[in-house]
Amino acid sequence: MNVLRAAAPITVAGITLIPIERVRIDSGVLPRAWWLSAAKEAVAVVLCGPEGPRAVDVEGRGRPVDELLAEVPGLESLLARLTPP
Repeated sequence: MNVLRAAAPITVAGITLIPIERVRIDSGVLPRAWWLSAAKEAVAVVLCGPEGPRAVDVEGRGRPVDELLAEVPGLESLLARLTPP
């Protein structure tokens, strides 16, 4: 399993931050054992402020919000709840 997901939003000074994280879970079976590996890493942050949603990756570069909307399940509905009409 290798998926992107939106973490719990955080509001600071009137700006809501939505962390976007990648979750990886792998497992396997060997002749005498089984193994399981899980990891979670930050990918981007969506900032919801007065000028609308913007996204930046972990290196601080801008990233298209539309791209994240296509890749992150539930992000569109989360943004709809957080951004004023």
